[in-house]
Parts: sequence; structure tokens; C-alpha cells
Amino acid sequence: MSGVSGVERFLLAYIYYEYGGKLYFQAVGGEAAESFLAEFIAEDFVPRSNPNFSKVSEGFAGALRSLREKGLVVMRGFEVTLTEEGRRLASSVPREEYSEVKKKFRQTK
Repeated sequence: MSGVSGVERFLLAYIYYEYGGKLYFQAVGGEAAESFLAEFIAEDFVPRSNPNFSKVSEGFAGALRSLREKGLVVMRGFEVTLTEEGRRLASSVPREEYSEVKKKFRQTK
């Protein structure tokens, strides 16, 4: 997965394994889709009360923007969908590896 960061790789696998490659969301007000979605995903791992929440959600937002720019995800309206290439990269992450990273991430709370 050259050209894809570890965070981007994790987010691709997250969308693929947790949501089957398509995630629906509802942004509030004029909030950017990437920011809203990043906070939504970050809440799955770090409580908002954690001092690192902003840092995690900002990292996820940057990774989501990068994935969109690379053509690995498409964001339109109220959904984010893996493209064919995004799905291929996400499925190349073994489920066991994804689960292990997810478990370690949750333990850092």
C-alpha cells in the first residue's frame, strides 16, 4: 500500500470491515463532512472527554481528506463510500491485523 499512511490504511479497513464499504452520516450545520465523520469515528475509540480527542479527530479528518484526494473514497451528500481501488486496498488488510490494531487503539484511552 505505497502512498497510503498507516492512519489512512486503518480508516479504509474501518469503513470496509465495520460498514461494508459504505458509511452514512448526518453532518450538523455547515460542518465539513470530513470533520464530522472524523469526530464520529474518533468517538468509537476515544471519549470526547479525553484530552487527545481533538488530536485524534484532526488526524482522522486529514486522512479522510487525503483518501478523497487520492480517489480511494467518495464523499457525497450523507455518505462516504470506498471506491473500487479503496475497497481493494482495504480488503488487503487482513481482518486479524485490523482487529489487533483496533484493539490496541482502544486500549490507549
